[in-house]
Order: sequence, then C-alpha cells, then structure tokens
Amino acid sequence: MPQDLQVHQPDDRFFKSAMSDPEVAISYIKFFFPEVARIADFESLSLENSIGIRPSLKQFEADVIYRCRFKGKGDDHFYFCLLFEHKSKPDPHVAVQVGFYIMELMFRAVRRGGQKPEPVLPLIFYNGKKKWEPKTLMELFSDHPHLSTLEPYIPNFDFLYQDASSLSPEELLRLDLSYFRSAMMAMAFRYRQHLIFQYIEPIFGGALGKEKIMAITTYLLGVGERSEKTFLEKLKNTALSVKPEVMSTLEQILERGRREGLNKGVFKNRVFNLLKTVLLFPNWTAIKLSDFTEIEPGTVRTFLELLAQGNAAALHKYVSEDLLSDIPLSKEDEEKLNRLIGQLAGS
Repeated sequence: MPQDLQVHQPDDRFFKSAMSDPEVAISYIKFFFPEVARIADFESLSLENSIGIRPSLKQFEADVIYRCRFKGKGDDHFYFCLLFEHKSKPDPHVAVQVGFYIMELMFRAVRRGGQKPEPVLPLIFYNGKKKWEPKTLMELFSDHPHLSTLEPYIPNFDFLYQDASSLSPEELLRLDLSYFRSAMMAMAFRYRQHLIFQYIEPIFGGALGKEKIMAITTYLLGVGERSEKTFLEKLKNTALSVKPEVMSTLEQILERGRREGLNKGVFKNRVFNLLKTVLLFPNWTAIKLSDFTEIEPGTVRTFLELLAQGNAAALHKYVSEDLLSDIPLSKEDEEKLNRLIGQLAGS
C-alpha cells in the first residue's frame, strides 16, 4: 500500500460497497452460479442488516447478506450470505465462521414468529495471493482417529466459492460492461498489479458516476504497490476515456489523504465533538451535526443509523475501527470513548 495514503482494510471496504449494490450482487450470482440464479426471484432481493449478527464478536460479522424468494408462488425465502475473505493468508477454519453465520441466520428466522428455518447459501469470495481451497467442516476432521464414529454428528455444508485471483483477463472481459465487471477486474488484479494499467480502460469502463469512480480509484490506491505520485504519472500516460474524471478524483483523494495525515489530532477532536454534541442535542439532523462538527454528512449519517439501533458494541466498533482506525488513542481517550458510547447507547 502506498505509504502516504493508508486506506484501512481496502479489500473489505470495497467488497462490501460493491456487493451492497443489488445489481452487482445479481450479476455476481448470474455469472458465477447460474444454477442458483435459475431458482431465485431477484425482484424480491433485499439487503439485510448484518450488524445484528453478534456485533460484539468482531471476528463474527458477515460482510453482506441478502434475502430472496424462490421463484414461483409462496413466501419461501432463502438467504445469500456473501462472505469476503480478505486476510493476508487463507483461513483454514473459515467453515467454522461461516457455520456460525448459517446457524445464526436460521435461528433469526425461527425466532420471528416461530416460522420454519430458511436455507442459507454461503458464498465465499477470495482474491488472496496464495492459492486456496476452503475446507468444509468434515474435511477439518478428516484425519480424526474416531471419524467413523463421529461423522454422523459433525455438521457439514459446502460453499459457493469463487477465487478471483484465478480469473484470466480474457474471462473477465467476457463480462457485460457494468460496475460488476469493473469491481471484479479491480479485485482480481489485486496481486497482479502489472495488469491494472494494462486493463485500466475496462476497469473504469463500467464505473459510471462520481461515486463509483471514487470507489475504484480509492481501492486501486489502497492496494497499490506504487506511490501515489507514480500512480498519478502512470495514469497521465494512459488513453483512458474518463481520464479527466479519474484524475480529478485521484487528486481529491490525495489532497484529502495529505490533509488528514497532517491533522489526525484535529479529526480525533472532531469525532469526540460529534459524540458530545449528539448527547447534548439528540434531535439535530445529520446536516446540522456535519456543519457543526465539520465531519462529512455521510459519516454522520452512518453514525446516527448505528446509534438508532441502540447497540453499544456496534457503535464502538464503528468509531474505533472506522473513524479512528489510524489514530492512536491514549488511555484517557479510550476511557472517554467508552464513557461517551455508553451514555449514547443508554440515552
């Protein structure tokens, strides 16, 4: 990652952002898992709130969850549980983590008025550097000396698994021109950096609109192995059709990164000011809070949405791991943060 711009968890953030777009999620299912697409009524597809799944356990928070009806009549649903594995090395116990999601989602279903449990389809997307095939729960016990006796009692399930790093440029170019293709190409080339500028035009080809251009540019910078200055110079020498928009976005990102890098203490004070202001003026709108604290409106809205759920752990996680992720906190800061979050969640 470039030294001047530290983007916290760029893979995870970008995947969540892209897959939270229903059009991208539907394209993903249709392209990689057509057998699932044939039984899904995508008109009923709705994004679920994953924060409710044991938010106090940081390692157990699903990235993106959709709920969708089967085709045909009736009220039957099934879940798409999209989990992105973004660790530096493959996780040998990912089946345990995904199994937790499956059981939690089924329990959530039966808890709602005693309805029948709904099947969960776990999708794992991987774009790591090393080759990896996730092991099922049964495979984790394959060398157990008493497997023949224990086998009937070991829960087992398979994954809808996709390794993006194994996709060739030719395969990716066969995707329809869309933001889905842009996102897949950007993530598939995560560890094949030489291909990024070779295919820069198709990467940005489906990124229509400032928000999507910003997302792609931020991601490429966040995972890049070259400095921002080199990235900028390299971009100038391309024949990219949306180069003015990308260049403008890149310069804005770099300027924001430089500004935030110089003023981490100022931003920390603004975050604490936001917490105290919301305590004092709980009815203020996001825009008014943004104007008063000088924190961008989108960040304030996300904060208020989490606050409305009344979950102190989720709120603390967002403030400490998202807003203040790269800002060192003193013991006094930590105590103040815990106190303010507790007051907010209890108010």
